[in-house]
Amino acid sequence: MNAKDTRRHGTEDFVTLTDLWRICKANRRWFVLSLCLCLGIAFYYLFTTPPLYMREAAVLVKQEQMGKSAVKTPSEEDFNNIGLVQQSTNVANVQRELTSLRVLTEVCRRLFPKECTTDADALRKAEGIRGRLKAKIENDKSTIVNITYTDPSPVTAERVLGMAVQVYNEQWVADKNLVTANASRFIQDRLTLLEKELGNVDDSISAFKMRNNITSLEQVSDIYLQQQSQSDQLLPTNSGINNVVAETQINLYNTMLMQLKSNLYGTSAQNPLIIKQEAELEDVRGNIFATITNQIKTIDIQLQALQGYNGEASSKLSSNPEQAKHLVSVEREQKVKESLYLYLLQKKEENEINQTYTSLNTQVIDMPHGSDLPTSPNKRMVLLVAVLLGLVIPVAVLFVKESMNTTVRDRYDIEHRSTLPLIGEVPLHDFSPKGMWQKLRSALRHVHRHHITKDIIVVKPDSQNLINEAFRIIRTNLEFMTGKGHGGNVYIVTSGNPGSGKTFVSVNLAVAMAIKEHKVLLIDGDLRHASATRCFHPKSAGLADYLGERHDNIDELIVESQAYPNLYVLPVGTIPPNPTELLSGDRLSRLIAEVRHRYDFVLIDCPPTTTLADVDIIERHADRTLFIVRAGLFLRKRIPDLEADAANGNYKHLSVILNASDMGNRYGYRYGNRYGRYGRSYY
Repeated sequence: MNAKDTRRHGTEDFVTLTDLWRICKANRRWFVLSLCLCLGIAFYYLFTTPPLYMREAAVLVKQEQMGKSAVKTPSEEDFNNIGLVQQSTNVANVQRELTSLRVLTEVCRRLFPKECTTDADALRKAEGIRGRLKAKIENDKSTIVNITYTDPSPVTAERVLGMAVQVYNEQWVADKNLVTANASRFIQDRLTLLEKELGNVDDSISAFKMRNNITSLEQVSDIYLQQQSQSDQLLPTNSGINNVVAETQINLYNTMLMQLKSNLYGTSAQNPLIIKQEAELEDVRGNIFATITNQIKTIDIQLQALQGYNGEASSKLSSNPEQAKHLVSVEREQKVKESLYLYLLQKKEENEINQTYTSLNTQVIDMPHGSDLPTSPNKRMVLLVAVLLGLVIPVAVLFVKESMNTTVRDRYDIEHRSTLPLIGEVPLHDFSPKGMWQKLRSALRHVHRHHITKDIIVVKPDSQNLINEAFRIIRTNLEFMTGKGHGGNVYIVTSGNPGSGKTFVSVNLAVAMAIKEHKVLLIDGDLRHASATRCFHPKSAGLADYLGERHDNIDELIVESQAYPNLYVLPVGTIPPNPTELLSGDRLSRLIAEVRHRYDFVLIDCPPTTTLADVDIIERHADRTLFIVRAGLFLRKRIPDLEADAANGNYKHLSVILNASDMGNRYGYRYGNRYGRYGRSYY
């Protein structure tokens, strides 16, 4: 199967861009209506919506506070969380607080006192302002916050911006002073407690030193070590005895001994002088021994005393580490409390300075300003959106409508889905009455559902409108198909659905052929409804009477049209209770054989094929089949089935006429109310 066959026999129902363009072009009146409606709504919106003016301001957030050190000490880090050390301001927090209800409620109380008599009123007013107030950080590395506000009054917008910044600064200062006051009370309480604790520590150290007879633990340790070192030294090699008596006696002894030895050189030992000197020398020696003995006793006493002193020094030196440990622990506590005390004194001074001098954390660098032209509503944007919606809405509606439409839309659906010959299109025709009286008459007539009048004849001899041209084209194609002879000139006109307009096509096609001086016979083959019969002035007898053998002369039953020469009509006559049995008899074939050669064209208006068997019976005696496909009624998926039926011989030389086609839009004709549906479901 080639690509063309695929397009013809496929079941694709999607809307292509070409189809959408064609549909939009055919329904361009809806675009005009949509544009007018959207523009009307836009102008109404612009007329009724008060203009809004935007004012903007810029606020610089200060990151470093006055008196704050560049480098934080560990103690400052520890005290960040209790407010004793000022921290850098968070720009994002400032941005959020500027639009907070806390700030805006106070703004409303100050700017709109009459409207905000209660807290609930102020809160509702603040919520309304909050919706039009925007705060945005200029960029990631900036500390500038841009704030904007829109309001019908530019003066009010400027006042709201200025008051918002002012209230934020006041609340920030109040919060800061509250923190500072609380910190001051905390510091003072801690200082009082530390003073008491430091006094207790000092008293403890003083009592400990008095109890241990020390002034400085390091100096006492040095003295004890020095004493112990001195007591451990040996005595010197000389006596080191500082005794004048002993030395005098020793000198006397030495002198007497030298004199004795000198006297012995000239005398003997028995010399009384020598004996006397020896006796004196012996007395001196005895005195020396006595003196030395006394001195030794004295030294022993001193040595014992020195040993006791050395033991006392050693005892005191051994107890020194424990004293040092206790004293160091107490002194460490003293130093910690002194450090904390000094730090709190410093913070107390800083808080007193902060209470005296308060620096705001924000600075307005751009006062509230803005254009004198309103920013909302944007007239150009509103009109542009209205135009776009006016174009998009019809496109969307048509697209959805056509996507959901499964019926035949135009000739392209038939040509792309089958090879059936399409011999013409009949455009839409409006049968609605124009005047009030005509409309009333039409309403009364249509109380009966099956009422049809001759008004459905739209073909006129000298008319050049679109529908007349359409029937002329169909007439020409039928002339070409039939040829000059009288063979193959019997046509049945049928459809696949009730309401397809087969009677409308049959009657007007017969009139178009008669206008061209073709001798035409229109047979009303719908024995149940007699739709074509009511378009003319019928006789009381007709086809049914002939088939039922109540009349034998067919010429007496055929009616000649007074308005259209060469047009003859065979009405139904008496509507029978058994149409199918009448059509199945031999008289129908004799009738067709008789009129075939007497008329140039024989058109038989038949019922729809899907409901009755009448068409199958009549079709056996006809030469060709004209199948009426009504746009918007016949399903597209049935076109391939119709072609298959024609190929299987169910229809003789089947040709298609597209009825209710929107040709006027496609070809650019303008004939008033051509968009109305020309008939009811009973055509």
